Amino acid sequence: MTVKAARRKAPLQETPAGARESQPSAIPPGWLEGVLLAMSEVDPEADSEERITALVEAAFQALPDCAIGVLISRPPQRPLAILRSPLGVTADFQHDRLFPEFPFERAFPFGSEDGAVLRLATSTLDQLQDPAMEAFMRHLTAALRGSLRHGRSREAFREQIIQSDKLASLGQIAAGVIHELNNPLTSILAYTDYLHRKGVRTGLDAADLERLSRIHEAATRIQRFSRDLTTYARPSLERPIPLAIHDVIDRALLFCEHVLEQSGVVVLKRFGEIPLVLGVHEQLTQVFVNLFTNAAQALRSRGSTLEISTRLAESGEFVVIEVSDDGSGVEADHLPHIFDPFFTTRTDGTGTGLGLSIVRNIIHAHGGHVRASAQTPHGMSFALELPAVLEVTR
Repeated sequence: MTVKAARRKAPLQETPAGARESQPSAIPPGWLEGVLLAMSEVDPEADSEERITALVEAAFQALPDCAIGVLISRPPQRPLAILRSPLGVTADFQHDRLFPEFPFERAFPFGSEDGAVLRLATSTLDQLQDPAMEAFMRHLTAALRGSLRHGRSREAFREQIIQSDKLASLGQIAAGVIHELNNPLTSILAYTDYLHRKGVRTGLDAADLERLSRIHEAATRIQRFSRDLTTYARPSLERPIPLAIHDVIDRALLFCEHVLEQSGVVVLKRFGEIPLVLGVHEQLTQVFVNLFTNAAQALRSRGSTLEISTRLAESGEFVVIEVSDDGSGVEADHLPHIFDPFFTTRTDGTGTGLGLSIVRNIIHAHGGHVRASAQTPHGMSFALELPAVLEVTR
């Protein structure tokens, strides 16, 4: 029988991912032992390609008269193909078969995100449809799926570490830039103040005096921002003290003013009469910077509302701060993981997956609580609770 004839008589069979066997089947012990041994001997630092190669090799050793291969899509690159065949490998990715030398071939998908599929080719249909063979393939696809996920997780973790290093380096560069800016800012402030006072004495036009005042105010604002930013970035050695959370929120809004304006976000502040809270100013500023930045990125394509409200909890022991937006929100299955380190739903490189993890860690270190919930019909809401200082109210 020619290959072409075999293709007509035996079209490629596909097994749905997660399919279950219809009846119990006894898998020869040697088959599974080889796969388990291969999994145990793989270097823990190995990537998914090395792990999958080891599994394919083990399966081929168990089934030496069959052809076994794994194909994983990697656009725009060529697919990753790991193939073993007793007749040699002449795979042609333009056709539906990996092993055209064999009359029968079956596909076992195991990675929907990557289009990953395990292929088994045999010389006889009975061999391909043998219940023990099908059961073995299911075990093998489960192991391959685990290897693929493991490698993907390690790669994502590695990329996030690199991104974090970049951010740390950028922070050091920014600190140097701010330091260099302070010298000309000091000169601008001194000269505008001098010119303004001189203009008042000499009867300078009122419009020109107003222009000098605006220059002085703008330079003062930049200097204050740069100093606050330097203080915020410096490692904090402070102990928790009673502080006004409204001042912390306003400071964080100042830091995030540019990104919020760029996203067209309207900020609504609904501040209640609340006590002071016990906390570290810089750390709590970081909490709200992270939350506001997160909201701005969620609203970037829409432009909408960021609402910040404060109140005293019914127990009187905690101040409750709610930060809500009506942005794109988070899918229900992602919600339990949003505080996990390095978890991010963004694929454009704008998210490190650390922002909300830092929020949770800081709030917990302050003896508080934080929870996230989905807004209806869309958006996110974060509720933070911080211990109140009951002796002094504000």
